[in-house]
Formats: sequence, structure tokens, C-alpha cells
Amino acid sequence: MRRTPLRALVLLGAAAVLQARPAGAASGEHELTFDLGAASFGMTHAWREVGARVAFGFGGGVGLSPLPPLGATYATGTHFDYPGVLEFAEILHVQTFMRIQPASWFRLDGGARAGIFLHLKNDIVDGGPFLGLFVAPALAWRWLQIGPRVSGNLIAEDGGEKAANLVIEYVMLRFVKRW
Repeated sequence: MRRTPLRALVLLGAAAVLQARPAGAASGEHELTFDLGAASFGMTHAWREVGARVAFGFGGGVGLSPLPPLGATYATGTHFDYPGVLEFAEILHVQTFMRIQPASWFRLDGGARAGIFLHLKNDIVDGGPFLGLFVAPALAWRWLQIGPRVSGNLIAEDGGEKAANLVIEYVMLRFVKRW
């Protein structure tokens, strides 16, 4: 992996930590979440002012995401051109996000993600870094949230093709612990 994507990951992580707790804030509400996809696991921490409907947070995840038939990837470029679907898997990511709660039963996360992906073509495994934006709406009930995640990414195989992709994870379960 080249230094530039690694720097982007470090800067994204540092920005997330700085956003997580505003300077001078004495009290707040915390959310620790555990996200489960078809073959992936993620964890996030969000912080909000007491009574506020907006939280800021950071987190990360590992696993194979998206896993067909519970997700899909669409990419640009002839190198990544499979009849509309790419054999693509995110294996590691970090993220920073904003979580909005417009109603007691609905959450909307939006933010930036960076990580590493694998790509399989003709039994050859390749991969590289990705950097993108995501949105994740969810229906919420007490300690459980469920919904999709849609991410638009810039991807680059190490020493190879660069492209953009759209990754859709149809269903993610989120288990929430608040304090």
C-alpha cells in the first residue's frame, strides 16, 4: 500500500476522534454500536449533547462486505466490468460520521469511509485502498436498528486500475448500547 492512502486513513481517524467529543463539553450521551452484515462486523462510538438529535462518531469494521445476494457492487472502468456487478469485497475500513435522529424510530448516518478492498478476476486476487462517502438509514427500536448502507467510493488497485464504485449492503443489523 502506498503512503498516500495510509495518510488518508490516519487523517480520517484523527478527525473522527476530534469530532467525537467537542472541547469543553461536560456531559453527553454515548452510543456504542455493533453492526452485523452478512459476513462483516463493525463497531462505532457516537457522542451527542444531552437531548440533541445529532451525534458525531467514529468506528471501523472487518469482514467481507457486501456478500451476494445480500449486497451488490457496481463499478466504472473496463477492468472492473462484470455484467454490472463486481466481484469486490471490502475487508477493513474506518469511518467518521454524523447520526441524525429525526424521529424516535428512525436514524440516518452519513459520513466518510476509508479502507482496503479485495478484487477477484479470473482466479487472481488483487486489491488496494478505497475512500468514499456513505449513507445508512435505519429503523430503530430500543437496542436494535435495521437498514441498508449505500457507499460511493473511489478505488485503486495497488499499481493498477483506478475507478469508482457504488456498494449497496441491503440489510445491516445494528445493536446499540447507550449510556
